[in-house]
Amino acid sequence: MARRAVVRLGIPALIVAVLAVVALWRIGPPPQRDASAVGTRGTSVEKTLAAPLTTLAEVMSNNAVGREASLEHVSIRERAGDRFYWIGSGDERPIFVVLDPDVKRTAATTLRPGARVTLIGIVRPVPTVQDVEQQWHLPAATATLIAESGTYLHVTEIRN
Repeated sequence: MARRAVVRLGIPALIVAVLAVVALWRIGPPPQRDASAVGTRGTSVEKTLAAPLTTLAEVMSNNAVGREASLEHVSIRERAGDRFYWIGSGDERPIFVVLDPDVKRTAATTLRPGARVTLIGIVRPVPTVQDVEQQWHLPAATATLIAESGTYLHVTEIRN
């Protein structure tokens, strides 16, 4: 009877032990860091969260792609379509914005030329002229202007 108890408890324990060893083998050891290389030769860069872009000039820069932007009290310059706008004041180069189909907005938000709003979104690279014409259904002249700008703001939230 003692032998049955050992078998009844021993076999499941053996299976659990084998599965644990296999799991640890699959995961492997933690990565080794060379303490002398970190920060001395420029080979290791710590990933940090960047603060959102807050000015139009930052959004237009080449290294802005993929970054979040929070532009407060920007002026809407011109409406290019149902979801497409140019923003910026008279002395600045305008930035093209595309509203997400599910954009969050306050009830009192009006998007007309001259209105000032806060736009929150992500900076993206501009597609080719042909893609702009086909996907966004905009005229060729507008598509060329957008392509020349290099980046656009994909807006996910609008506030007053």
